[in-house]
Amino acid sequence: MRDIIYQDVLEKYIDKPDRLKHILGVAETAVVLADIYGVNSNDAYIAAIFHDYTKYDSIIDHQQIISHKDLNKYKDYPQVYHAISASILLKTKYNIHNKDIIDAVRYHVWGRKKMTLMEKIILIADKIEPSRNYPIVEKLRSTSKISLDLTIKLYLNDLIENVHGKIMNVHPEVFEYIKEYKGVSK
Repeated sequence: MRDIIYQDVLEKYIDKPDRLKHILGVAETAVVLADIYGVNSNDAYIAAIFHDYTKYDSIIDHQQIISHKDLNKYKDYPQVYHAISASILLKTKYNIHNKDIIDAVRYHVWGRKKMTLMEKIILIADKIEPSRNYPIVEKLRSTSKISLDLTIKLYLNDLIENVHGKIMNVHPEVFEYIKEYKGVSK
């Protein structure tokens, strides 16, 4: 299964080397985190390789795949469309019905309440893979090997502090997720 998905992703991003580098970095990071936290590394690899599969698809392409309910829910946050549409294509195009993989792809942008270990790993791997470079990424990288929950808490707080009020708004769900991590120690 890895080879089929890898080949499709490679072909889709052959003309986007930076995106391919990111995807392969997420896959590498996800496998390391999966090994640390006792999660199936093959499943983590598949979710990581597939997480941005529809990243550059048009809004029209997303509208043909995503339910009206989700399109309306996230109409002001189209940056999440690719996660939803990619999770749907896992089922419809690749016949992958592993809930851990599908949900990890779907929720990798900013997470959700009560995430599974796999979902946390893919979310974090996407934010800390080797080509990422932003002020707290090194802290997130080191923290990820100790506590996924603390890493997510730090990431979400940074997201709100540095993105809120700028061009990309933070979805109200993110504020709900932060409450879940309130008790996690710094």
